[in-house]
Amino acid sequence: MPCGRLAAPALALLLAAPAAALDLIGHGGPVGALDVDGARVLSGSFDTRAILWDATTGGAARVLRYHDGNVTAVIHLPGGGMATGGQDGRIVIWDTDGLRPVFATPHGSSQVAGLSLAPDGATLAAGFWDGTIATVALDGYAVADWQAHGDRVMGLAHLPDGRLASAGSDLRLAIWDGADALAARTDLPDLPNGLDVTQGRIAVIFAEGALRLFSDDARLLPERFLTDRPLVAVAAQAGLVAAAALDGTIWLLEADLLDTRFEIEPGNGPVWALALGEDSLFAAGGDGTIRRFALADGARQGDAAAPEVEDFDDGSRGAEVWRACAVCHSLDPDDRGRAGPTLHGIFGRPIATVAGYDYSAALHELDIVWTPDTVAALFEYGPEAYTPGSRMPEQRLPDPEDRAALVEFLERMAH
Repeated sequence: MPCGRLAAPALALLLAAPAAALDLIGHGGPVGALDVDGARVLSGSFDTRAILWDATTGGAARVLRYHDGNVTAVIHLPGGGMATGGQDGRIVIWDTDGLRPVFATPHGSSQVAGLSLAPDGATLAAGFWDGTIATVALDGYAVADWQAHGDRVMGLAHLPDGRLASAGSDLRLAIWDGADALAARTDLPDLPNGLDVTQGRIAVIFAEGALRLFSDDARLLPERFLTDRPLVAVAAQAGLVAAAALDGTIWLLEADLLDTRFEIEPGNGPVWALALGEDSLFAAGGDGTIRRFALADGARQGDAAAPEVEDFDDGSRGAEVWRACAVCHSLDPDDRGRAGPTLHGIFGRPIATVAGYDYSAALHELDIVWTPDTVAALFEYGPEAYTPGSRMPEQRLPDPEDRAALVEFLERMAH
């Protein structure tokens, strides 16, 4: 189910757009990366852009565009600089105005999974989907890398003492004392989907719906099963951990015993990224809008509407699963302005053949025809494994009954 042409509002319109009561609106596709530094919010999207926002006004201060493909990781740097990572495997460091890159690594064969800044502000670390970790010295831009995991890095973050924690889809949590110097490691009970650090402890989210804390020497601490759906986003700061599930539910937890401060019910589609500011929780996902909630009690601080989903709901389980897809795809013959191509007539269609869509070069090389079996396989293995080079956000349906329900729904509706 490849994704294609993206709606891309002109920069002038972005900068002039109203604040929409402090929701951040301007991306032309799903947002999968967020970072907050005071009143500055940095976001990265499926639409190949990063945007620097002024959180006090809700306006876009700068659009950063350099990557070929999704912007998969963003972070603020000391002195007002910024860094981005992308599906193209590049780490890009920007000047304080976001006008131009001051350093960029070459194109890589593996997507950047995450970025983390060392506590002393001297080194940037990046994790990749091939299991490697790279560090960039911000004074001189020397790059070092090592094979940290046997499969993709699912998250990384620095501990207060400067060591680096990383989790991989090889089901391991590792703590690194400098490049390729393993300080501690432990096996994980399930697939990790991200991590962050709070109060010197490592918060890891899992596909089984659990949030677990680990010590700085990789010992298991409190754990909490939040849901039966995969957790797909995590953010932490002193004393707090936020986690989001694939259905859009968000929890804010006290970091000591993982007690719930508040829970935000789903309603705006999947949440792919979270960030914690001084007073606000920022959440973004499939519809491209960055919403904000009061850190004290979860009250909404914006008024952006939930994404509109076309009227194809027949009350089935498949229709319920489809709602997440409908953020980017239409079932009408046209795309209804969605970020991805219409899925009308999907079955029997070769991949990357909807007219008018700018598919990635990698998709044009694939020999796939969309059938019930291949659509099910896409969501069993995920776009990165099944359609490498796709701009589609990484997502899976681990439950075979959900995959079957979605396929049956598309067989009824997508023609």
